[in-house]
Order: sequence, then C-alpha cells, then structure tokens
Amino acid sequence: MTKELTELLQKNKTIDWQKKEQARAGMRRLVKRLLKKYKYPPEGQEEALNTVIEQCEMWTDNQIMN
Repeated sequence: MTKELTELLQKNKTIDWQKKEQARAGMRRLVKRLLKKYKYPPEGQEEALNTVIEQCEMWTDNQIMN
C-alpha cells in the first residue's frame, strides 16, 4: 500500500498542491480511494488520511529544499 501511495502521489503532485484547495482535494481523494481499496477500517480513515497528508506536506517541503 505504501509503495502504491508513493507512486500515486508522485504522479499526481503539483508544485503548489498545499496551497490550492482543488489540488489538495484531489490528493485527499487519491488517498481515500487507496484506503478503501485496501479495506482500511472506516472508523480510522479520517485519522489515517490526515496523517498521510501531513507526511506528504513534510515530504514536499523536503523535496523543495533539496
């Protein structure tokens, strides 16, 4: 799941996805679909989604600085 998530995010990232709500919503949709695909428990999906988005933000920040 992690490998697929990373590939999806890399393919669909935009430079300013953190700032544009439409791009951010698209990233959230991708993550939600992946969580459902792997039958992630519904009661934990929102927390998992927020965690993934936070990690993506940190990853993006690191990519920009390097």
